[in-house]
Amino acid sequence: MAMHDSPAKPTAAGNRGLWRRRMWMWIVAAGLDVYILGFVIGLQPSGPLCGSPLLRESHAAELIGLQKAGIGAAAVCYKNIDADSVPVWSLMALGVLMVIAGVAVRIIIIRRSARVE
Repeated sequence: MAMHDSPAKPTAAGNRGLWRRRMWMWIVAAGLDVYILGFVIGLQPSGPLCGSPLLRESHAAELIGLQKAGIGAAAVCYKNIDADSVPVWSLMALGVLMVIAGVAVRIIIIRRSARVE
């Protein structure tokens, strides 16, 4: 007795898996998460007297530098802020690019489904 597989059934364009239909939403959601993560990290201070990469005010370090005859506390703060701003802006840019990519995927899906019908 020979065993045979059932013939493959063609799937309609609207009957795809949830991941394939909603992939663009996942990409946009991940992009927004990465952007928010970059924003939250960007608000963290770069040192005890320093500002953050998104709020670059270091008045306390400047005042200490003036009182201690120019020890360079403000310069160190601004150097730390500059070093910390690279990953912050990278995360925020990656988040924006992921959102744009998700919207582009959605446009491609709409155009392909319009061609099929």
